[in-house]
Amino acid sequence: MIAPLIAFSLAGLIIFYVQNLVLFPYVHLRLLALLLFYVGLRPSLALPLALSLVLGCLQDSYATTPLGLHLGASLVLVAMARFFRRRLLLQQVGFQALASLAALALQEVHLQFGTFILSYQPLFSHDLTWVHGMEILGTAALGPLMHLLVQGVENFLRRLGWRPRSEPMPY
Repeated sequence: MIAPLIAFSLAGLIIFYVQNLVLFPYVHLRLLALLLFYVGLRPSLALPLALSLVLGCLQDSYATTPLGLHLGASLVLVAMARFFRRRLLLQQVGFQALASLAALALQEVHLQFGTFILSYQPLFSHDLTWVHGMEILGTAALGPLMHLLVQGVENFLRRLGWRPRSEPMPY
């Protein structure tokens, strides 16, 4: 589990820096959340949990919100990925994009509710809801590309000799 955690953490760190240092003033996307969702669709549960800890703490250290807000949102994404992994046929890219849209919307509800409880902003302010909704739609549209990135990282690790654990048989 260490090799994929390091590989996906490096991919997340690269995405984080590109998103926040290059694209941020002009493009607002939640690419780390999308990466975490697609890693959460993989058979292993330990990898997305460890990755959510790494990426959640990275986002919490960069944001001005209290420590744990983005970490909790990352755990919501992992829970939604595990839910959709068992409930839907996620071999088709369209279903994956719809599932990521639902997961990102639930993550937004979690973030809005968390900032409301902490008295940072009103619950679902009209201006933020519209902007964040467009941000979520744009991010979900990039789902197939993130799926290809996750598969590419896994293929790269397999060429280096890493073998994933076999997936348990469904009941």
